[in-house]
Amino acid sequence: MHLLLIHQNFPGQFRDLAPAWLKAGHRITALGSSEPPPDDAQWHGLQYIRYGFDSDLTWLDRGTAVAAICRQLLDHDERPDLVLCHSAWGEALKLTTACAGVPWISYPELWGTAEALGFGFDHALDGLEPNQDSFSSQNLMTELALLQSDAAVVASRSQWLSFPEPLRKRLSLQMEGVDLERIRPDRGAQFCSPDHGLTLKAGQPIVTFISRDMEPLRGLRQLLRAWPGVSQAVPTAQLLLVGGEGRGYGLEAAQHCNHLEDGLDAMPIGVDRSRIHRLGHLNHQEMLQLLQCSACHVALSYPYTLSWSVLEAMACGAPLISNHSSPIATELGSTASNTIKLIPFNSVSALEHAIVALLQQPLKQRKLGDAAREWVSRHASLSQALQGYEALFSQLRVESVTQARGDCPQPKSQAPPGVSR
Repeated sequence: MHLLLIHQNFPGQFRDLAPAWLKAGHRITALGSSEPPPDDAQWHGLQYIRYGFDSDLTWLDRGTAVAAICRQLLDHDERPDLVLCHSAWGEALKLTTACAGVPWISYPELWGTAEALGFGFDHALDGLEPNQDSFSSQNLMTELALLQSDAAVVASRSQWLSFPEPLRKRLSLQMEGVDLERIRPDRGAQFCSPDHGLTLKAGQPIVTFISRDMEPLRGLRQLLRAWPGVSQAVPTAQLLLVGGEGRGYGLEAAQHCNHLEDGLDAMPIGVDRSRIHRLGHLNHQEMLQLLQCSACHVALSYPYTLSWSVLEAMACGAPLISNHSSPIATELGSTASNTIKLIPFNSVSALEHAIVALLQQPLKQRKLGDAAREWVSRHASLSQALQGYEALFSQLRVESVTQARGDCPQPKSQAPPGVSR
């Protein structure tokens, strides 16, 4: 099967899926504006077309430009069997006409709401009102993609639930999956970072926090407020922060240069800052080695998207602390309390006590880490994700043939198991 993958930041969500599809014998053409994937064996056979757009292009301009590339492919007998397109930036706006007759799958990720951005959820935002324009226009484009595409995919139950009920029937839940052969626990793991003067190993009181950017949306504020108490109770504890220091996904502006500096500046003077390590972005293998060493991975979150790093931490056997209504708690459902430690998002004292308790109880660490790994193995493996996508591909190809014969079936609801509509 010839798959056309369109993602501004390719490979993006297709990071593990696309190499697996290539290995399975599918042909893949990809469109993106980022650098091409590395020239290694797992990407052998990929045809990558990089486009460059001016930053001031409108969504419609982007959709028009991508449609032109798609038409060029079809004109040169490069017709795909299926198209998968991330719809957030406008690339999907004209796919229906540009790839007429080719079924396509949109990837809308999330329906923007005030709660997803912390309003009514994070007490630090109480009394503030969100700018509705910040996500209303994005939702309009999302809805258009949902209505135009032959199917739409979200990667977690919490993302599925974010959409208005009338739109949920058009969504399939397809996790991107974790490669459990490559990502696994290692009780003898070590993490070395010469640039930061660090050599750590599994079994030490290591607390980890990973976010694309250091921001309140992922619980940074609570963690930094809890850390002085943790540091005092466990004097050898180390806090490792992985991610950039930009604004992030949330709407809240930093008081100073960034949210991390805000949190560090607010700490009492006597806190030993030498045990707080700002690692920035790590390459994937380094991040996994760190997670294998983690005695406590803090994964608080607004009800936003489910972070890849959370599932990978679980696959590494890292014991998790998260909050009620977080994406991972929603995903786990009734099994959450047996798999991760749950606390109220706004309770700094509960977070402090939970971290200290985990650091002081190695058997509890192992129990939670094993339970997390077991859940990922049962519900979120890459092999399961590939099976789900293959089933969706087959369904769409059958429906495409049926429609070509004049019969147009209604889209099928793909509600996640255990979620009532």
